[in-house]
Amino acid sequence: MNLDVPYMPSVKNLTKIFDSIQHAAVPDTFSYEFLKDLGYSSSNDRAILKVLKYLGMLDASGRPQTSYRDFVDHTKTKQVLAARLQAAYDDLYASNKKAHEQTADNLKGWFKSKTGKGDAVALKMATTFKSLAQYADFSNSAPTPPPETEIPATPPPDPETPAPPVLTGESKFGLVYRLEIHLPDTQNIETYRSIFRALREELM
Repeated sequence: MNLDVPYMPSVKNLTKIFDSIQHAAVPDTFSYEFLKDLGYSSSNDRAILKVLKYLGMLDASGRPQTSYRDFVDHTKTKQVLAARLQAAYDDLYASNKKAHEQTADNLKGWFKSKTGKGDAVALKMATTFKSLAQYADFSNSAPTPPPETEIPATPPPDPETPAPPVLTGESKFGLVYRLEIHLPDTQNIETYRSIFRALREELM
């Protein structure tokens, strides 16, 4: 943002000048003479040239730019001005996206801090910006994005719940048998041998 912020000593004729610009042909050069031809000869109105240059609608020599030609199109006027304000005062909009909705008194402090000017000049800067903003249409300049849909997070697994087994192509399925044998209370070794021999024959 260029800190050499222009201002109108009086904004009384600002909107009238804009209306006159829209009804006039686009000049080769926007000069004091052209402004006088529009019907504004007061020295307070001459600052409009610096304002239009600051907005990028005129080049340094006063030649109308594309945005100036778009501005005189009645279907685009207010939207073009809104876009040029957001571009020229980008630092202001970086600090407050709704700067155009603030009052001049609220904006004065920002201009004073940013430019280092005194209260009187800072207020004129703020008043000029506010008057420009009131002429503009910001309804379509910064559309609000749709709200994001919140995706619920997947709950973590219960630490007490055992994880299911992972089966692979190499997994094998098997059974384990557990046998309980109640042996008779006897001192005859042949009795035990007969029992184990019979079990072996059954299991083999």
